[in-house]
Amino acid sequence: MPAEPVSPQSESARPLRVLIIEDYDEDALLLRRHLGRAGFAVSSRQVQTADELHDALGSGAGGESAWDLVIADYTLPSFGARDALRILQGSGHDLPFIIVSGTIDEVSAVDAMRAGAHDYILKGHLERLLPAIERELADAGRRRERVATEFALRLAQQRFSATFNQAAVGMAHTSNDGHFLLVNQLLATMLGGTEKQLLNLHLQDFILASQRERNAADLETVLSGKSPGYRAELMLLRSTGETFPAQLTCSRLRHGTADADSTVLWVIEDISARKAAERETSELMTRLINSERLAAGGRMANTLAHEINNPLEALTNIFFILGTQEDLAPETRDLIEIGARELDRVGYITRSTLSFYRKVPGRTLDLHSLLEEVVQLFASRARQHNVDLVTVLGVDTRDIRFDPSLRQVFANIVGNALEAMESSGGRIVIRGHVRNDCAVVTIGDSGHGIPQENFASIFEPFFTTKGERGTGLGLWVTRGIIEEHGGTLQVRSATRGARRGTTMRVTLPAAAALTAVEGVFTENA
Repeated sequence: MPAEPVSPQSESARPLRVLIIEDYDEDALLLRRHLGRAGFAVSSRQVQTADELHDALGSGAGGESAWDLVIADYTLPSFGARDALRILQGSGHDLPFIIVSGTIDEVSAVDAMRAGAHDYILKGHLERLLPAIERELADAGRRRERVATEFALRLAQQRFSATFNQAAVGMAHTSNDGHFLLVNQLLATMLGGTEKQLLNLHLQDFILASQRERNAADLETVLSGKSPGYRAELMLLRSTGETFPAQLTCSRLRHGTADADSTVLWVIEDISARKAAERETSELMTRLINSERLAAGGRMANTLAHEINNPLEALTNIFFILGTQEDLAPETRDLIEIGARELDRVGYITRSTLSFYRKVPGRTLDLHSLLEEVVQLFASRARQHNVDLVTVLGVDTRDIRFDPSLRQVFANIVGNALEAMESSGGRIVIRGHVRNDCAVVTIGDSGHGIPQENFASIFEPFFTTKGERGTGLGLWVTRGIIEEHGGTLQVRSATRGARRGTTMRVTLPAAAALTAVEGVFTENA
């Protein structure tokens, strides 16, 4: 049966959509009239069978009920109020269900109420119907609001859960003292545990011990209201004991007016990749800077070499003329010969500087002479600083010859050893021998030694502990020359104890000596 409109009502009448379950048309008409006189603009439909009831309940749009209220007679020929109530409950619609009957007894009414009916009215007492309708409509409205609120809350919780658990960073809620209240899966994975395990722990358990005090101080500024939040980079611990750098962003969430009614939100990001990239960038910049400084040093060295060549040539000629004099004392002739050799060495260094990347064939010297010349060069300086220069050279060192550039290697090492003992005196022992087709030279001193923290840097260009007196290139050039000859340089040093001092061992293959004798040099790749 279609919905039945009633006579026009005043503009102030409240609309009321009523589904009437009644087999007497007169009773249904009287009911509509009673509601209309009470101030409702009634739109109603009368049904008498279960099929009609199913059809009426399914006529709403978008899943919403087409009705505000159901009024049912207790007993109908085909089915009764209890059957209608079950159909209504099965439809999923939450509608006030009021029984209006002239035959219902009290026991049946109580049973119906227990089954879900909201009220019952005797047809002889319809004055109770309007208050019951008002009450039940208000209750239904509150129930709908509660359902809508619960739905909105569930939706918000689902959205929060999806955002929280699928976030690309670790997230956690903690109490003010750092106890985990809620963690997402990414943070659990990051810290090496499960979400359940973390809920028994504190965030401080995963902060490196040396940084906990700093983090606690930063957190206190947030909890005291001095700051809305802070961001810091700290080292965190995984459950395996491994550490990793992380960026922590902290903010306070208030849930009430009291200070205790708050939690702390943490966003934690593993920044290991970023730190590695920063280190790589820093190292690249350092290499670029050193490369530029080396290039500038090379340009300056070329300029100086050109400027030195002219006076050097004049000095070489003077020493040559002096050496031809026949009436010279033996000591004077020895000094002139040493001076001439050292001028040759200076000339060789300048020529090597002018062709920095290309080896030029030249004369060779036996290892014994190379080392003896270095000793003669530093003998006077050693005596001045109370340093004994001792050589222990095997006879076989006279049989193996090398490029004179190795003299710079030994001079650099001996010069460093002397500088380590200028204020204290001591002893430098230079040993040389040939073993297993290799020449081995060790130069040991009793100086102050190399501190452990400097050990990894002593061969880096421009690293120096001599202040303005040092260029930081000596050992770097020394190792480069040795490696060009296919050799190795080893260092042992101690700053205290019986073995205090530094010993450097140079090992050169015999093949390098043969190459030098033949005058064949190859350009480095």
